Amino acid sequence: MVTTFLSAITVLGNILVMLAIKVNRHLRTINNYFLLSLAVADLIVGLFSINLFGLYLLKGYWPLGASLCDLWLLVDYVVGNASVMNLLIISLDRYLCVTRPLSYPTRRTAKMAGLMIAAAWLLSFFLWAPAILCWQTLTAVRLVPEGECYIQMLANPAVTLGTTLPSFFLPALAMIGLYSRVSAASRSPLHKLQSEKASSSLLKDFILKRKSWIASECDSKTSSDSLNQSENSTQRDRKRSRNRERKVTKTVLAILLAFIFTWTPYNVMAIVGTFCHFCVPRVWWTTGYWLCYVNSAINPGCYAMCNITFRKTFLRLLDCKNRKL
Repeated sequence: MVTTFLSAITVLGNILVMLAIKVNRHLRTINNYFLLSLAVADLIVGLFSINLFGLYLLKGYWPLGASLCDLWLLVDYVVGNASVMNLLIISLDRYLCVTRPLSYPTRRTAKMAGLMIAAAWLLSFFLWAPAILCWQTLTAVRLVPEGECYIQMLANPAVTLGTTLPSFFLPALAMIGLYSRVSAASRSPLHKLQSEKASSSLLKDFILKRKSWIASECDSKTSSDSLNQSENSTQRDRKRSRNRERKVTKTVLAILLAFIFTWTPYNVMAIVGTFCHFCVPRVWWTTGYWLCYVNSAINPGCYAMCNITFRKTFLRLLDCKNRKL
């Protein structure tokens, strides 16, 4: 029952994220494309990983054979690593947006976001696929006993340490460092000055173009009124942009904290188990593994909690209202 409930919540929440971005044009932003990639990873966890792990625990042994064991491990580790890489990309993107408001937005395109997302998934696949599909039968005989399912390579303490550090601790430290810089930079006078400069530059270009067009079409009074309207409109756009940036930053902080709190216990136990396997009771291993899956269920809640546009879209989708979003 617990497995089914967690799987259902994870699947429903992440489908809502994907549908929300599809039906609401206001959510089709570069940052939300990164969240969409993360939602795809979490959806796979909800559909596949959680249910097979639950079956493994209930049975007390792996009942589905060696091929499905390797497939489960492959999906689980590739998707998990892709989630970490996506979070790292989201943190890096937010850092560059805040610290380089003049130069970075011009290069921040949908194509670049797609390339970054593809790189995260491909890197995760090439990192784990050979280890899982090849190492299990390194000596032409499967080394993992029948009825068990784990990555044989990780039975080696040195390998466990060597994979845990770059796959979790280093990215987590990098995310914390990037967000700390974002938080500090967003409060600095220099950041405010750069943001104002970027907005002023856009406003100046817009007014010049508008003035040129009006001069050829209208008299001077209309030109003055139109320019005032244009400036007021741009000021409103600037305010909306600042509000949107604050929402994005809050969302990034929420998913970062959720990731650290849910993934840290298992990875700490992996380090401890490297030197003293019997120091970590089996129930702790199981709980830590479940917490990693719980992260996939709570991410959509982080989006809704920190972004009112996501929240309203979720409610409309759940109410099945045929309203224009």
